[in-house]
This record gives sequence, C-alpha cells and structure tokens, in this order.
Amino acid sequence: MPRFFAEIDNDDRAVIKGRDVSHILGSLRKGVGDELAVRDRHKGYMARIVSIAPGVISLEILYPQELAKRSARVVHLGISLIDLKDMDVLIRNVTELGVSEIHPLVAKRSNVRDVGEKRVERWRQIIFEAIKQCERMTVPVLHDPLPLENFLEKTAPSWPCRLVASLSSGISIREIKDGEVGILIGPEGGFTQDEMGGILASGFTPVHMGKTILRSCTAAMTAVGILAL
Repeated sequence: MPRFFAEIDNDDRAVIKGRDVSHILGSLRKGVGDELAVRDRHKGYMARIVSIAPGVISLEILYPQELAKRSARVVHLGISLIDLKDMDVLIRNVTELGVSEIHPLVAKRSNVRDVGEKRVERWRQIIFEAIKQCERMTVPVLHDPLPLENFLEKTAPSWPCRLVASLSSGISIREIKDGEVGILIGPEGGFTQDEMGGILASGFTPVHMGKTILRSCTAAMTAVGILAL
C-alpha cells in the first residue's frame, strides 16, 4: 500500500489534496473510517479518514511510524541527458535505490539538449511517486538541467568525493568508502576528450563498474545501487 504525502497539522491531523484523492477513493476504495499510511517530507504516520469533501480527504493521526533511510551514505548523481523516456525510468529507479541529489547535465554528445519546465516537473512527480512506493525517509533533490561546464565550475567543487564513470579506469567503484560521494555519468556516446580533460582537472577520479559497456541509464542505476548500499 502506498504511503501518501499529506499536510500534517500538529501531529494529530492530516489533509490530502490533489490527484491522490481520486486514487485513494477510486482505485483503493477507501472511505470514512478506513486507515491510511501518510507522511510529510521526513516522518511517517498511520491515520484514519474522518471526512471526505470534493478534492480533499481529512484524517486523524493515530500514531507515528518510522521511515527507513535507504543508505547512510549521501550519493550525488550527475547524469548527462539521455532519451527522455530513459530519464523517466532512471529517475524513478535511482530514487528507490537511495540517491540524494540528481543533476541533469547537457554534454556535447547529449542527444537531448533542452528540457522544458513541464518535463522537469514530471520528473519531480516521478520522484514523489517512487517515494510513496518505497517509503524511504528522505526525498531526493532534483536540480534544473545545467551545461556540463557550468556544473563543473559551480556545483562539482561542493562534492567531497568526485567520481566519473570510465571503462578504462583501474579503480572499481566498489573500492570507494567515503561517506559522501558524487558520480558523474556521460551520455551514450561518452564524454569528449576535452570534456574528460575538464572533468579530471576538476578533481574527479575515474572508476569502473565492470569491464563491459553499459548504457548511460544502466550505468547510473548501477552506480547508485552500489554506492548507496
């Protein structure tokens, strides 16, 4: 059963509005008196529906419930933009796997170069849907897309441990033990030689995830899955 995001009032009342209302009343067939798992951005609760109005469900909080951290490690992901359908899948899966922040990037070989506000909002909705299903405690931050060079200048310096996926590296990603780590994944055609030079000059360490070629989507999910264990 999904755990729905709700507006929590003083830990004793909750309100659910918007698109979840029709799902709860329709597909789940919930009504007044039924119990429902709810949450805010950090805490979980079991609640009971006390009233239903158009577009609004009001609940009383019965008791708190602990939400689980997927990982004790903070994992940042920089992912070069790929096919938008693959990005949808990637964002859902890395959310379930425990990513902390997602940075979509525009590299020279990115086959998607412009993402509208509606698509970014769709990705944020995918994150919340994934959170409802997996019940992890924290909600990943999705940043607006940036050109790779801007990311290297403005964002990368804040990552304590900086990694970039590279098939030719002699270091396995499994060897990384830092408590906070960021991984940079290139587009399907890989980073250009100039881009990789800039990445290495920005303090990134190349790591591999095996000796076979992975698609960008697969590489990103593999990296987050390993780092968030």
